Amino acid sequence: MSVNEVKIKRAPTAFELRGTGPPTSRTFVLGDEDHTLGNALRHVLINDARVDFAGYCVPHPSEPVVHVRVQSALTARSTTEEDMDVVGGDGGGGGGPLTAIEALKEACATLGNQCDLVLEQLGEAANEVKVDRERMDRLAEEDRMNEDEEEEEEEAEEEE
Repeated sequence: MSVNEVKIKRAPTAFELRGTGPPTSRTFVLGDEDHTLGNALRHVLINDARVDFAGYCVPHPSEPVVHVRVQSALTARSTTEEDMDVVGGDGGGGGGPLTAIEALKEACATLGNQCDLVLEQLGEAANEVKVDRERMDRLAEEDRMNEDEEEEEEEAEEEE
């Protein structure tokens, strides 16, 4: 290993739940993750009207963990139809307050659905790009052949 190489160590635990008190407030420690997942989960969580606070941090660059903090309302809020469609459940909690664990589960499901949608759209676009690229390659090849033919004709005319 050279001086500039960094060996990334594995997290001691894959998942840890921290926090006491009401179940609406917890910190989740996700091992072997970084800002990519932390910020995506924070974004999905903060867009849920039932979540009062969502944030994340990476304690230190050399630690391969991300801490995600979730706080939802202590009192039950009326859920919209959109909230209820997130996981196909009852909006999380059956009328009681949304727990931090339920909020994180719903956020993970939403994020997974968003990733599936992006992959599907990317697959469709990739086929279009592939077809377009093949067409452009054929046109470029035809142009090269036409240029070669024109050069050969010019050379033949110069010889005469």
